[in-house]
Amino acid sequence: MTTYRDLGPLPYFGEDSSETLVAIGWLGRDQPFSKGSTPPAVFLRLKQLLLQPFQPIVSAGVHECELCQFEAERRGSTNLFVPADRRLFVCPELITHYMNAHQYQPPREFCDAVLMCPDTHTMEYKRLLLASGGRRLVQDAG
Repeated sequence: MTTYRDLGPLPYFGEDSSETLVAIGWLGRDQPFSKGSTPPAVFLRLKQLLLQPFQPIVSAGVHECELCQFEAERRGSTNLFVPADRRLFVCPELITHYMNAHQYQPPREFCDAVLMCPDTHTMEYKRLLLASGGRRLVQDAG
């Protein structure tokens, strides 16, 4: 998996989307990342949101955790889009593993957005997604 700096642009889904998409938790072995405690409510909400993530773009292949010392304990292939103030935070599904096993501490503004994020299958989520810059993703998916 390509790594990206937290709160930086995310060109993973095409250059046109990098203005709106904000990278969170795209970690790799050779990339420094913030460590510390995260409120349990953030972790639990991420787990809930990842049960049915909205996937406007399907990724090809599976990514294994590069942070595990010997063998990757988790694998993932989906991403979560979290709308917030005219931008979309995008994190890989491995974010909960990174938090739990490797003490990754996501940025506070992402944590706040996760706690306020409606369930991904609701109209409220879709409205927020569109208002946060997701219209291009939806158009590209159609």
